[in-house]
Amino acid sequence: MRLTVFQLLVFLTLAGCSTAEQRRSDAPGWTLPDKPREVVQILSGHYGDQNFQLQVRLSMSAEQMRMVGLDSLGRRAFEINWDDQGLTSGRASWVSEELQALDILKVVVVTYWPQDTEVYRQFLDAKEKQLQIKYESSRQNAWNETVQITDPKNDYEMTIISYEIDK
Repeated sequence: MRLTVFQLLVFLTLAGCSTAEQRRSDAPGWTLPDKPREVVQILSGHYGDQNFQLQVRLSMSAEQMRMVGLDSLGRRAFEINWDDQGLTSGRASWVSEELQALDILKVVVVTYWPQDTEVYRQFLDAKEKQLQIKYESSRQNAWNETVQITDPKNDYEMTIISYEIDK
């Protein structure tokens, strides 16, 4: 009985945290940058005067990339699905409209993708080369370490702590 009540509570909690708005955005079709990955990240920083902290789960396969961001209370803040059809995203109604999935995706690609890929070049141009990225050791190890990102033009700083999960 306890397990059934617990499962019901989890279901109701997740249903209440679903994203309110779904959007399709223009983005190049999905291509896997190197190998399939499952990654958990902690993002913390500020955007202007607003501080933020999110936990992100990132899953990349040959077919798609899926990213889900949770706030510190475990509520789903945003989700992104990038496949060969383009980019679909959603964000919770309580999340600022300034948080755009395409902007999140640009930062992820410019930070983690190999620099010799076409997708990297497209997104680097889209960010107008304003990001300053500092890797703990090297770009090749970025999926398993801390990365600091600064965008002086848009007044934000972010620290990403990443852990790749073995499949």
